Order: sequence, then C-alpha cells, then structure tokens
Amino acid sequence: MSTVLQVAAAASRQIAHAQAAVTNNLANAGTTAFKADLFYAEQGYARSGEAGASAVDFKAGNISYTGRDLDIAIAGDGWMRVITPGGEEVLSRRGDLRVDPTGNLVDAEQNQILGDGGPINVPADSQVTIGSDGTVSFIPRGETALGTVVTGRISLVNPNPDVLTKGLDGNIRAENQANLEPAAEVQLAVGALETSNVNPIASMVQMIELSRSFEGHIQTMKSADELDASSASLMRLE
Repeated sequence: MSTVLQVAAAASRQIAHAQAAVTNNLANAGTTAFKADLFYAEQGYARSGEAGASAVDFKAGNISYTGRDLDIAIAGDGWMRVITPGGEEVLSRRGDLRVDPTGNLVDAEQNQILGDGGPINVPADSQVTIGSDGTVSFIPRGETALGTVVTGRISLVNPNPDVLTKGLDGNIRAENQANLEPAAEVQLAVGALETSNVNPIASMVQMIELSRSFEGHIQTMKSADELDASSASLMRLE
C-alpha cells in the first residue's frame, strides 16, 4: 500500500470517529446537562497510524428556569454523586428530580441521588423541598410547615476535571484517587435545569465540514489506488 493511500485511509478513519461523536452530540442537544464529546488530532497521520483522541467538554450548559420545586441545576463547577440502576456510583449534573414509588429521590434516568449518608429517601406522599446548598427536607402529609423534617443533603463534590472520564454509556466516572469529599462551595439553582452544552448550529457546520473532508479523502484513496494499478501495469510491460 502506498504512503498516500495509508495516510488517506488513516485520515478517513479519524473523520469517521469524529462524525460519530458529532452525531451523538446532536442527538443529545436537548438532553438535560449533557456534556459534549470532542475529537481532535494529536499527531501526524503517517507517524501515528491512529491519529486522534476523544475528550469531553465539561463546560457548563445554560441554566433554564422551570419553576418546578424538584428541578435543580448546579451553578458553576461541581457534580452530584448518584447510583445508577445497575448499582454503580457515578457523577451527574442532571437535575430533573422526582420521588419514585419507594420514596427514593431519583433523576429522569432513575439514578438514585446520594446524600452524605447514602441514598436520599423521603415519604412518597410528602412535600419535598431542596435548598441551594443541597439540603433536602419534606413536610409529611397532613402537616404544616412547622412539621418540616430535614432528611439529608445531596452529596455535592468538585473533583479536578482531569480525573474524570466519560464512558460509552454516557456516565461520568472519577478515578480512584479523585477527591470526592463534600464541597461546600458547590451551590444549586433551585427551580431550574442545566441545558446541554452542545451548540447545534456549530455541530451541524462541523458535520458538513467533516463530510466534505471524508469525501475528499475517499477520492484521494481511489486516485492513489488507480495510480498504483497503472504503475503495476507499466512494470509488467517493461
């Protein structure tokens, strides 16, 4: 295989990976607190063979006010500790919360919200409120505000982004040595949700550019293949 064909093939593989990342971003442009996937070249194609790497854009999305008591958005940096339906602890900024039939405070993906002492649980028929510091309280059914009970505080942490990774399942995980101690500086905007940080217009432009680039590399591969075939034919005639 010629060097030109190798370079074009490697470039086409990278562009295909980038297209997959942009497609996923566009599909999640409306997902609460979604963090966009990035893709960028790290080394020259000919030197690396697989010249590309993926990363995550941890930039916060915009805050959209909903007025719903159980909608929360992290104001600035920080994460919530949650337990997935599969029992794994991960990090999340998704704040579209609700109380499930068993009284667990969960998000729209059914991740259980962790407090400093474990999953937060409240009576399913109570009136629940969340403070800007993550304090969760409830008023039992039939009681007045004087009967308010504080049940816990959402576990808010602020690890270094360098120790965070995003899995194929979309969940954010911290390395074992990450600092996941409660962070008092992390505050919540109550009655609001964080939007996805995907810019749909910019992503569409990027997809068009990638498609054109991919087509160009495919054409280069065809031309290189035809050139190799012509060279081989000339050598057989000599």
